Amino acid sequence: MAAVTGADMDTGIDLQDIKGEIHAMNHKTLSIAALVGSAILALTPAFPAQAAGRRPSDILAYTPEAGQVTNVIDGQTIQVALSGGSTVTVRYIGITAPTGSECMAWQATNDNAALMLGKTVRMEKDALEASPDGSVLYRYVYLLNATMANEEMIKNGDAKATIVAPNLKHQGTLNDLEAQARASGVGVWGACGATSTVAKAPGTCVTITAEALYTRVDKVPEVGLLHDGDCVTIYKAANQDGPAWQGQYIYHPAGTVVGLAPMYFRWKDGMVSIHIDSAGLITADVVRYTKTRVFTFGSFSFSRDFPVAEYPTTQSVLPDPGRPEMLQTQNPRAWLMQDLGNGKYKALTDVFVYQSGDYPVVYYGGYGGLH
Repeated sequence: MAAVTGADMDTGIDLQDIKGEIHAMNHKTLSIAALVGSAILALTPAFPAQAAGRRPSDILAYTPEAGQVTNVIDGQTIQVALSGGSTVTVRYIGITAPTGSECMAWQATNDNAALMLGKTVRMEKDALEASPDGSVLYRYVYLLNATMANEEMIKNGDAKATIVAPNLKHQGTLNDLEAQARASGVGVWGACGATSTVAKAPGTCVTITAEALYTRVDKVPEVGLLHDGDCVTIYKAANQDGPAWQGQYIYHPAGTVVGLAPMYFRWKDGMVSIHIDSAGLITADVVRYTKTRVFTFGSFSFSRDFPVAEYPTTQSVLPDPGRPEMLQTQNPRAWLMQDLGNGKYKALTDVFVYQSGDYPVVYYGGYGGLH
């Protein structure tokens, strides 16, 4: 492959440096001799047409790391010269490409080089940022037109989706792209007889711990792997605050039309358990999270951020007086669903509709664990 000269390269955005040197890797790489720190310049780029569902402006806003791709090691690993002059090795999150002598390894490397070599990129972190020794960074890597390299490698059949918790921010999308590539038989799926590690058999229930769901965050990474109608087993192990339990539920994302049934509504400030009595009246057990807990020992006290919640309060779910089609809890006043008529309701948050097993009211107990 011909080297990319300075005139061919995109220009980068000078934002921040990642300190430290990366250990040399014993791989044969595709390199660009002309790429050194001076090749990365600061400017306002002119973006190409946006990628589907993602705007170039999103990339600028949410990916502070910027650099230039200097080497392509294989179909899942690149080296990036950062704006401060250091070079880092970056492994794409959520994918596994063939390497070494594996089937289609050279093709995956070539395709990765064609996509990324010499390009200015922006990089997005997830929960786990680097390998244990710090020598390899884990990132979602974007071109300035909002194309994500992780996604493109899967779309082209150059890589498989791979779930490696806790880095799950975009795993649902990667899994879906793999399913499309598998169905079309492109790349490793047709040429190598590859086997998926993320596809699940029809009717299989996904297990999610109650602790993962009952967390005060806007989005739960594990929920991002689910699709409308997926069977979910919610499981809690025994602890000092309560016994073990598990139940089977059907997941529906916010905006889905559902019927009335026992179900959990998940919102960032707590959990709501819905119940319907014999007269068709809807009640809710509302669990609200508190941010700080105060501990007192005689005249001495201290506060600590702690994942605790008030004991659940049972209350009616009633129409909002100003918008009677919107059904809400009373304390706090929060819309849960929209009454569409004929027994149909639009869920305004993610819901888990009860099917079988346990359906407890869940809250944090005195020892900091789930009850």
